[in-house]
Amino acid sequence: MNKKISLGIAIGLMALAAAVTFIITYNFSLNVFNSKVRNVSERESIYAKLSEMDSYVRANFFSDIDEDKLTDSIMSGYISGLDDRFAKYYSAEEYAQQTQKESGVTVGFGFEWDKEESGYIRITNIDAGSAADKAGLAVGDIITAVNDTDVIAYENGYDEAVSLFNCEEGTKIKLHIKRINGEGISEFFSVDIAAERTEIISVTGRIIEDNIAYIKISTFNEKTPDQFRSVMSSLIGEGAEAAVFDLRNNLGGITDSLEGTLDVLLGDGDIVTAYYKDSSEVIVHTTEAEKIKMPMVVLVNGNTASCSELFAFALRDEANALIVGTPTYGKGVMQKTHKLSGGAAVKITVATLQTKNSGDYNGIGVKPDFEVALPAEVDLLTIPEDRQLIDDTQLIKAIEVVYTIQ
Repeated sequence: MNKKISLGIAIGLMALAAAVTFIITYNFSLNVFNSKVRNVSERESIYAKLSEMDSYVRANFFSDIDEDKLTDSIMSGYISGLDDRFAKYYSAEEYAQQTQKESGVTVGFGFEWDKEESGYIRITNIDAGSAADKAGLAVGDIITAVNDTDVIAYENGYDEAVSLFNCEEGTKIKLHIKRINGEGISEFFSVDIAAERTEIISVTGRIIEDNIAYIKISTFNEKTPDQFRSVMSSLIGEGAEAAVFDLRNNLGGITDSLEGTLDVLLGDGDIVTAYYKDSSEVIVHTTEAEKIKMPMVVLVNGNTASCSELFAFALRDEANALIVGTPTYGKGVMQKTHKLSGGAAVKITVATLQTKNSGDYNGIGVKPDFEVALPAEVDLLTIPEDRQLIDDTQLIKAIEVVYTIQ
């Protein structure tokens, strides 16, 4: 049965609908407007305080102001106020260095370092084929002087000495080295080396026992996927029937590199999802039609972070891999770097990350299927290859676990 309404009622309903739409739209617009006004007001207050302080300092500070350093410090201070431990402000020089590092090609002497307890420089990594490698330097060596000046004698000590390592291709430098030999005796010598352009070797591998491939991934940069593909292909050609992937002390890298590396191992599928402020998005998608079918074990420790943790989760999710070692760092968030005018850049956290079965692991990390600690006297940075299957308890366990995987 058809029901008819009068023209007057119809017009009234239309007017009511229009009024409701207007009220909703008006209230929404008003809220947006008020929000923007509030933000503008807050920003004006911040700028006013900064301007007031700047005026006072410039009128009363007893010395000259380094404008570039001041600007970089202000930007760094802003980022530190976000309470985001992974956020960072890069000066133009720092961003150029970071971009070069991510590219997988470095200009320098080919070693990494940290501060030794006495204030000198300890070499923590040597890039294969680099100037440092060719000069015979080794992990564990202590740099006591740079260009005939004791590290501690520099005006700013360690910081000033290591700043000399950031240089252009061809720059020459003299390093004075202290090395503890196998008998525990200190040896002293010096080397002259020049900065070179070197491809960072982030993937190495060999057959270790009963056709088990041992593959170490030290970082994820733009060169890692091709290096990984080459190493895997070579070891499979040598008869590898199982694999142990060592990601201990791998602090991560760039997501595109992780995607390209996993693409060598896994079949087609969505691997990692990023959950942004307003929506989610798949950020790692593998595309190979066939995946490598072999028993796999992943070695991890407390310095396995970011992309390395995702690698471990992905292989557990998609390839039934087992994980051996100690709980990982727990960096389940993703950062995005935005280049600013003048060459500087800012990196902030933009999303949380999860794989199919990882859940929210930020601050928790990957829990190994087999938790095994290293003996206190074993240092992964210095252990020679011929001692690994004797002293590296985590690797020994990984080999044992490989045989249990069907």
